[in-house]
Formats: sequence, C-alpha cells, structure tokens
Amino acid sequence: MKRLTLFFSSFIFFPLFLGATHNIAGNITVACVGPMTYEVTVTTYTNTASVADRCSLDVNWGDGFFTTADRLNGPTGSACPSATMGDITTMINAGYQNTKENIYKTTHTYSGASTYTISIIDPNRVAGIVNIPNSVNVPFYLQTVIIVDPIIGCNSTPILTSYPLDKACIGHCFWHNPGAVDPDNDSLSYDIGSCLDTNGLVIAGYLPISNWGYATIDHVTGDLSWCSPTVPGKFNLVIEISEWKRFPNGTRLKIGTVYRDMSIDVDAHCNNDNPDIPDLPDTCVVAGDTVNMNFTVTDPNNDQVKVIAYGGPFNVTPTATINPDNIFTQVPFNESFRWVTTCDRVRLQPWIVTFKATDNDPDVPLLDLESTSIIVVSPGPSFLTATPQGTSMTLNWGQNPCDPPTNHCKGYRIFRREGCNTWTHGPCETGVPSYTGYVLIGTVYGITTTTFVDDNGGAGLIPGVDYSYRVCGFFYDAAESFASPEACAELLRDVPVITNVDVVSTGASDTIFVKWENAIPDNVNFDTTIHPGMYRIELRRSQGFNYNAATANLIATFNDTFFTHLPTHYFDVNDNTVGTPYSYRLAFYAASGNDSIGSCQPASSVFLAAVPSDNRVSLSWQYNVPWANTEAAIYRQNLTNPLQWDSLGTAPGNSYVDDSLENGVQYCYYVDTHGSYNNPTLPLVDFNRSQRTCATPEDLTPPCAPVLVVNSDCFTAQNQLIWTDPDNMNCGTDDVVQYDIWYTPIEGGTLSLLTTLTLYSDTTIVFTNMMSVAGCYAITALDTFNNQSPYSNVICVDNCPNYELPNVFTPNGDGTNDFFIPFPYQYIKDVDVKIYDRWGALVYETTNPDVHWDGRDMKTGKLCTDGVYYYTAMVDEIHLSGIVPRELKGFVHLFGRDVGQFH
Repeated sequence: MKRLTLFFSSFIFFPLFLGATHNIAGNITVACVGPMTYEVTVTTYTNTASVADRCSLDVNWGDGFFTTADRLNGPTGSACPSATMGDITTMINAGYQNTKENIYKTTHTYSGASTYTISIIDPNRVAGIVNIPNSVNVPFYLQTVIIVDPIIGCNSTPILTSYPLDKACIGHCFWHNPGAVDPDNDSLSYDIGSCLDTNGLVIAGYLPISNWGYATIDHVTGDLSWCSPTVPGKFNLVIEISEWKRFPNGTRLKIGTVYRDMSIDVDAHCNNDNPDIPDLPDTCVVAGDTVNMNFTVTDPNNDQVKVIAYGGPFNVTPTATINPDNIFTQVPFNESFRWVTTCDRVRLQPWIVTFKATDNDPDVPLLDLESTSIIVVSPGPSFLTATPQGTSMTLNWGQNPCDPPTNHCKGYRIFRREGCNTWTHGPCETGVPSYTGYVLIGTVYGITTTTFVDDNGGAGLIPGVDYSYRVCGFFYDAAESFASPEACAELLRDVPVITNVDVVSTGASDTIFVKWENAIPDNVNFDTTIHPGMYRIELRRSQGFNYNAATANLIATFNDTFFTHLPTHYFDVNDNTVGTPYSYRLAFYAASGNDSIGSCQPASSVFLAAVPSDNRVSLSWQYNVPWANTEAAIYRQNLTNPLQWDSLGTAPGNSYVDDSLENGVQYCYYVDTHGSYNNPTLPLVDFNRSQRTCATPEDLTPPCAPVLVVNSDCFTAQNQLIWTDPDNMNCGTDDVVQYDIWYTPIEGGTLSLLTTLTLYSDTTIVFTNMMSVAGCYAITALDTFNNQSPYSNVICVDNCPNYELPNVFTPNGDGTNDFFIPFPYQYIKDVDVKIYDRWGALVYETTNPDVHWDGRDMKTGKLCTDGVYYYTAMVDEIHLSGIVPRELKGFVHLFGRDVGQFH
C-alpha cells in the first residue's frame, strides 16, 4: 500500500509525448466484498497504436492510501504477468479497429465511515479531441464517489453494460445509454457532466457537446441524445450515474456517483439515415409472469440492421433474451423480447431495458435507441380473515409469496375502513391507496408474522359497525405488494347499540330522546341459552362529550324475563341542554344481574355554539358518537312565527355561517346531524338534534388593516401618505368612517396619534415644510361602531442631512461675504464649531448652526489678520435612528480685511 507522497513523486514529471497519448474513455466501478472492504475495477479504452501499454495503474482510494491495480486481461503472452483473462482486449468485433479494452482490479479496506473519491491518473489522452484544448497534453483522470457507512451497509456501485464508445454523424441524431445495472437494486439517476482534470475539476477550456447541437439525458432511463452534431471529430463527455438508497422510513440518500468518461466519433458525411425502433411502452408484471414484447424494426434506406439489448434483465437469472440478437437482418423485421420474472426481481425501482438498433453502413453506422421500464410487483397475501373477539378484531392472512434475498419482505401493513368495500387494485397498483378510504392502523415486522389484533388503539371497536380490512407486504426498499382480498366483519351484537341521542326540546322542559337497538338473540351474537334471564338494561348519563363512568348517574333501569320485551328507547327529561352536552351508555345483564354481558359504546348529544358578529352568526357543533356523521341540516327559527323552524340547508362538516342578517336582532338555531354505522342491518342515524341556541349579530368586527405607502421628498421637506380603503379590500367591512395617522420620530419608538381624518374617502395626506421628514408612520381605520383596525404596515423614512462650510470669506464691510456662515443646510439640530489660527490658537467657537463669525478674535475682540484659519465642527444630524454626530474638518481663507475702517 502506497501513501499519497509516493503517488505524487511518481508523477512529478508527466511524459508528454505522442507515444504516451492513448486514453480514449473509461470508468471506475466498485464492489463491496466485505465489511469496509471494496474491490475496484478500472476499465480503460486505449489506442492500440500507442506504445504505452499499462500493466498496472495506481488507484487513489481517497483516504490518503494508494494501491496498485494490475491489468487482468490479455493479449495472451502479454508482458503483464497478471494478464490471465486471455486475448479479449481488442474491440474489432465491436467496430473499433484501433481500440482495446483494459481491465484492472485491486482491493482496499477503509478504517472508518466517510465519503471517499476513488480516482486514477494516467498520461495522457488521445490527440485531437475537439472539445478538450490540446488534449494530447491533458492527463486522463477518472473518479467515482462512494459513501462508506454501516447504516448504508455493504454497497456496490452500478455495473455498466455498454461500451463508453460510440459513433455519430453530422446532421443525424445520436443516442447512447450506459446500460447501468445496480446490483443492490438501488435507484439510479443520470446527468451530463464535464471531463475532469487531475484535481477533479473541469478541464480548463473544456466545452460541452451542447455547443455543437442540443444534448440532453433522460434522468431516469439514462438515454443520452445529441441532435444533432454540427462538426466532425472526436468528442468526450462524462455521464454521471448517481446511486440513491431508499430507506424503510421513506427517505432517500445519494450514496455515490460513477463518472463515466466516454468518447463519441462524429463523421463528416453519411449516406444513410438512422434506423427506427418504435416508441416502447412501460409495463408492469406480477412476479412469476413472463414479459413478452414485440416490435418492428425499420430503416428508411432499407439497410440491414442489427439489434442488441442491455440492462438489468440481462444480468440476472433467468436471463432475458431477444431474437434476433446482434445479427444484421433485412428490414422490416420483428424483434421479440422475453423475460421470465421471479420473486427475486421484486423491487421499487423499475428494471430498465435498452434496445439499440444499428445499420450496416460500412463508413458510419447510424443507430436508434429506445428504453423501456419494467416494474416487477409482488402478489399480496392470498387470503385475509377477520374474527371478532369482544371489542377487538383478530386478523389472520397468508404469508406474502415473495421474499427477494436482496430486498427482503420486512413485514405487513394493515389498513381499515368502515363499511364493506369492493375495491380491487389496478394492474400495477400496489399497497392500499388513500383514495379507497382505508387508513393505516398497524404494521407488523417479519414475513412469518401473519396475525394482528385490532382493538382501535386500546379504545375498543364499536359494535354495529362493519369493518373492512386489507393487508399488504412491504419490502426493504419501500416497495409494496398487491393488497390482500378484503375481510369485512362486525363485532358480535351481544350488547345494545345506541342509534340516537336527540335533543327534543330546549328551555321549559328540556328533553333528550335516547334510542338503541338491542342485542341480536342467536347462537352467534347473544345466545339466550347460555345467558338466561331475567335480563336488565341500565342507562347511565354523564355530562360532557366524553362519558365518565366515575361520575355517571344511573337514570333508568329496564327488566324483563323475555329478552325481546326489553325497551329500545327512553325520554330523559329535566336536563339543562343549554349549558352542556350529555353522554349516555347502556349496560346489559343476564341471569338477574349476575351475568354482566357488557356495555355499548357511549354516545353524546350534539352541542351547538353560536358566535355573533357583524350581520352574521357563525355556527359550530360538536359530538362524540360511535357512528359516522356525514352532514348536518341547519334550522333557524322563523322571526314572525316562533313555532316554525326554517331549513337553511346542509353542511358536510361541523360549521356553518348564516350571513346577511340584521344587527341587533336575535336569531335562534339548531342542527340535525345525519349519519350511519355503515351496516345494512342497522338503521340510518337521523334526527339527532342539538339544543336550541340563540345569538344577536352586532358589529364587533374591526376593519382590516389599511395598506400604507409613503412617498418622501427629503429635499423639499414633505411626506405624502397614501393608503388603501378597507371597504374596497374585500375583507368583510363596509362602514369605515375615520382614519387615524400614527407617528414616531425614531425607528422602534412608540407610535403616537398624529392626526385624524374624518372623511372616509380621504386616503391620502401630505405633510409639508417639515423640520424633519424622518419618522415612522402607520394608519388605522375606525368603523361606525368604533371598532379600530390593526395597524397598517409601518413605513419609516429618513432625512438627508446637509451641512457644509465655505473655504473663503471677505469681512471687509462691503455687505458681501462679510461673515463665515454655512451654505444652506437642513435637518441639523445643533453644531459645535471651533476655529483656530495657523499656530493652533482658538480664535472663535459657537454652537449656533449659522456660525456667523465676523473675523474677530472672540477673546480680544480684535480683528484677525488675513490668512488661513482651521476649523473643526461636530454636527448633530437629525436621523430616523436619532441624533447622529458627524465631524467636519477644514480651512477657510480670510481675505481683504481693511483694519482701519472698523475702528
């Protein structure tokens, strides 16, 4: 094993001469052969005319270590002692007369988990590559990136089954596919990349092939198209083949990339046209079935055409076949593809098959390429049963028939819905889609675990409900099997089932009507022979939506010797339905109370809430019942006939808004919910009315916040505020009567009321002649009920302070420029100006922004002589953030002073 320093020392001097220019294309693939141990296969394609013939290459493993990869293939009698694979190096049969394939292998064990870039460098590339400047002097570099991590496991890169060499012609579309097959069934994606230098960066001056015709690649199938090359010559590009691992939790991780450096020879003239394979549809097949695909191959010039195919199905057992295969045949002819699938082929990722048709033109054979996807899916469990036991359901199913060795069936997902269902999966529809109404209720692990108890998460299932179940297997890569057949069953009807909790009246004598269906007396549900009379039903009630056994009151008891004589309803009177909902539950006893059969699922009354606002009342209702409510009818009391309740319609959910009402008028409502147990042996659940409740609409809704814009003109000292009228913003208000303008002089300060506009149509105001335009503004709107909107957006603007002093003045008493004063200034709070003579003596100071120095020494009162005087000025500028000091330094010339005239 060689370290990094040894590698660089061996390549300090690149022998850049024609005899060493031989590399055409290549790639590096990696196979995991043990814990943290990997075998690299470097495949290069070189020019047989070159004297360079590498018996080994140094592989950089990306962790500071290098190993020597020996060449394994011939020719026989090669000077390379490791070449034991025979004379298979030349590419004559593939149509490349002066090219040979070289295969090198070596292994390495990593010391820890990380991302590693494996690479090789070999001088040099062949000469004359159009899109690589001076390619004869560019070293040949290959790399592959892998992630070594115990979480990912022992992972191998894709295998590439097609040569990285191809031929094209000017003016004709070119197609290619690398034929990548992943041994671990991971997903693959494809991109077009650039050829790289020895640092793994794009070669200086490299140009993509898209500079000579539109080039793209199908990111899923890997089909590369170049339509069409515009100049002849040899071109190189990189196909990046990335590998993605999908984990059972659904996440996907990119775990490596093979960078395949490939070569395309573009010929200047072609007398033929591309052959044609028709578009091939993607398909789906159940494991164990056979894929048969037939299509007709044609050629516009009636050339003979041969078809080869590559992809995953040709690298597994049973192996896919095509007929005819790699034989030039007169067109048109029928090409057939056949693949016998097995359970070992089940996976989430499609199997890609690529068909390549090439004509027999002696100069430049042209081609067509078509890829198709084949998804192999697993049958699901062959049977499913559901057996009721108390308040739970025991499920049993047949073991999933497929368990691929590299993509094991990890377990099963269990789905449930209410109501029997006749759904049947589509031809390629695995799992249980959500549109069917089924909900995932559980997951079990292990292919041999084929039972599950559904007790509704410990809450128990509901007697009277038909429960429908489906089960599907799931695999390590997140693939799913087909769904099992349906199992539909209900719990034993050995206890009563509540069907109605209906608020009959609210107010003077509140009454709730409770109705139920008694148990079914037969030897399957409730066996009266095993459980003899006397029979008793106890009805209990508690406040609230959730029945509380500890606080429930016994409100009625029913006894009878004959089971069929037991009652099925009860009127519960003297309840306060205005203030609270009520929940009810029935307990069932036999043998004079000595045999407790069980209790039904509790059910609550419907409780209605009414919230008034501006010209509307918002209704919402709640309940907790064992059946499924599908809608509610809404009723409002007639204002002129209180005994009449008018229907307002129905709502599918649990809310409704009654609008266009008159403020100040009381409106009263109730709702009537409709539902079902989804069981044909039980009646529809209707007439479960809420209590009656009333509300009076009033305008408590503030206007929505205006939207403010501020146009500030700093130099003319004015701010224009413009805002939107909330009445025109479609936000439910139409009675704005006033706007309040809020202001703070500093950013982040507390907004204070600046002024008020009482004309609602006024949505602009201009502030002029301002001492400072700096500040922050906001607007609020008020309506006729004094509801105030939230603040609008707060907008802040700043000053543009300006203060400058002149560099000359002439205090000679002529009335012109007699004082040292600043130029016109603005947004200045105060200044501190000090003026010094040439010896540094202070002759004048002031805090007056106008300065107004007349040229006299402030201490002596004497007139200063002509000359240069220096000043410093600390200027306090008014900004949005507050007072900001700024220091000025400069000089001023005092000229033309006539001392005598100022005595």
